[in-house]
Amino acid sequence: MEERQTSDADLVARTLSGDREAFRGLYDRYAPLVRAVVYGAATDYSMALDLTQECFLRAYRNLGRLYDAAGFGRWIVVVARQVARERRRSLRRDRHCFVGGDWPEVASSADHLQDVETAEEVEQLMRRLAGLPERERIAVCAFFFDQHDARQAADLLGVSLSGFYGILGRALRRLAALLGRREVRKGE
Repeated sequence: MEERQTSDADLVARTLSGDREAFRGLYDRYAPLVRAVVYGAATDYSMALDLTQECFLRAYRNLGRLYDAAGFGRWIVVVARQVARERRRSLRRDRHCFVGGDWPEVASSADHLQDVETAEEVEQLMRRLAGLPERERIAVCAFFFDQHDARQAADLLGVSLSGFYGILGRALRRLAALLGRREVRKGE
């Protein structure tokens, strides 16, 4: 957890001076957020992981061009949006090709039943999350998956704190509706 307390600017400076572990700290900090951005363009979770790797590879190669090292989080989101846009364009171009995931075989024993149900629930949640508008998807992932506080998440989105809460509230209500659950009320 030491890396969480280190600023983005410090991690960027250390990376530029050759410290690869510093870039690993940036990756660990922002990978879930980047996955949230690219998930809408991915066909499955493994593709989202591949796109996330592509984002960080591009970021690493172009880190010297980053003007505001403290703004790495906002910058990596811009990179992720570009990678996702390119992926969607590629999928439109290759519509005639089968694009699907290889489904792993699942053992049918009772011991694995709970794991299968949990995996199906997670997959359903991720599909619904991918269907949210990008800002709502980023808000949910930054706040819940990356465990950024509300101020950090608002900064990533470039909105005020109240604007962030509005986006997050809309996202949660939309997710609840998509998942067929009761609507989330304010204050819950």
